[in-house]
Amino acid sequence: MATRPTVRSTGDFVLVNNSPVVGTMTPFSTNAAAPTQAFIDCFGRCPTTPEYNPICASNRQLYLNEQKFNCARFCGADIRIVRRGSCEGLFPMQRG
Repeated sequence: MATRPTVRSTGDFVLVNNSPVVGTMTPFSTNAAAPTQAFIDCFGRCPTTPEYNPICASNRQLYLNEQKFNCARFCGADIRIVRRGSCEGLFPMQRG
């Protein structure tokens, strides 16, 4: 699914797959549901390496590496890669 940005006069941009996209639309999902127990169990059983090669995903989650990202997708997360690297600077930080 392609992101269709709307140009803002301020020239703000976000990165989608490490390419700048000007506009008001963000590639981040803001209505992601809390993970189910089935997802948590599936994700916990998914074999991965401890390699640190972070993936910033459209659900505002930072995955340790592409294997972890792919596990999340395999377990049912409807996500895509927004940036290969940190999510830093892509969205406002939220305190939990």
